[in-house]
Amino acid sequence: MIEEREYRGYWWLPESPDEKVGGIASFSPSEGVSLELFSSLNEDPEYLGSDTVFRPEFIHGITTEGERVTLKNCIRGSYSMSSSQGVGVTSSSYQAISLLSGAHFSEQINFDRFRVQFPLLTKWSGVTGVNYSGSVLEGGEVSAGDTFEITYEFPESIIAELDNAELKLIFNADFNMGRVGGVSIDEEVYFDIIPDSDQISYDDSINYSGTLQDFITLATGKEVQASMMLGRLERNEQPGYNDVEIMFSTSGDLKLPDSLHPLKANFVLADIVDDFSEVMNNWFEHYEELEPVYNLYFSVQYNSEMYLQNQLLSLTQAIETYHRREIGGQYLTDDEFEEFYDNLCESIPDRFDESFRDHLEQGTFKYANEYSLRKRLSQMVSEHENIFEELPMDIEATVNEIVNTRNYLTHYDESITPRADTDELHPLILRLRAILETVLLSNLGIPEDQMVERLQQRYSELTRS
Repeated sequence: MIEEREYRGYWWLPESPDEKVGGIASFSPSEGVSLELFSSLNEDPEYLGSDTVFRPEFIHGITTEGERVTLKNCIRGSYSMSSSQGVGVTSSSYQAISLLSGAHFSEQINFDRFRVQFPLLTKWSGVTGVNYSGSVLEGGEVSAGDTFEITYEFPESIIAELDNAELKLIFNADFNMGRVGGVSIDEEVYFDIIPDSDQISYDDSINYSGTLQDFITLATGKEVQASMMLGRLERNEQPGYNDVEIMFSTSGDLKLPDSLHPLKANFVLADIVDDFSEVMNNWFEHYEELEPVYNLYFSVQYNSEMYLQNQLLSLTQAIETYHRREIGGQYLTDDEFEEFYDNLCESIPDRFDESFRDHLEQGTFKYANEYSLRKRLSQMVSEHENIFEELPMDIEATVNEIVNTRNYLTHYDESITPRADTDELHPLILRLRAILETVLLSNLGIPEDQMVERLQQRYSELTRS
């Protein structure tokens, strides 16, 4: 996660570069971007002392260290004016959606390429450029003259060609060497997005970051957020890029993971490296359509305080949404059902209340052709039978109980049986998670044997806990 920052300097509106005001801009992942000024940026009577909200698109700043800063999508939060001994004093504050450190922007924000990094990405990749050699590795006591050598060879980037951009998984390292002893190599991995067109917009960059964030979250089985986002601008006078760091508020005080056991991840880079381009294209191709499914899945996976009842409802909704969008499922063809639907609507007696007629026409009858949850679950379990029969739980045998429990939690109809009580929901939730993870990984193109190995390991531990 991007850490808290503070920027002290002078601030102004792009259209008024000569009217600079001293102040402090602050960034916090949970609180977002704020700006406290020792005066006001705008003296227009329309805004001062009125209820009209001042919303500058951009505010520029220059820090005491000479760093250029742009605040984007701003709104004035407060303005005050006081006087003491005939001296007027004003102050104002602003909130902004995002802070860009490294450049000034006044109109459309575009970058030549975009870079994003996530916690666990280095461990998830499992790639290192460090090599060891020397006689001390042969064992035994170390004597004068024995050798130990560390070399570093930068690994080659892994590339996926997407529809509108090139996605690179880049491996890098920072070296720290003291004059006398003390050498360290810090390896890091990040994604680069290189657009096929001239530049990539700010909005597209943020969308790429969110899409890749969900990818790493699904892959590792742990919730992550970007630890670095850079918009990169080509230099005019010399080779290289000027980097613009992007910061905006995230979802609260998330405690980010710092460790990853490869056998507890849904998959690691080694599992997909030979098909990296295909897997990433599958992810981006289906992401927009399946984003509601991922949101429901992640809301359960990473919210330990969610009630078990809500977990079960969210997971069944996610499975229904996935099946409806990726597989479909209708009892009749559209033409056949349209005729049947018309007949159903015509059969409604005139004496029925108008609201009841609407309920039948726009609810019960309208969706009568869609598969039920029971049929959707049964079909998904059947299609992935080879995987589920290797897991330490009988999923097929609990489909009926899952459906009845979902129906009961929706309607609270005591006649719905058999169903699970509150203290019996956890095993059903594990089965729903296994179903959802299996279809999501399969949709990515993860080989079946690798899915079995990963899921078997994870659910053996989960069912014991």
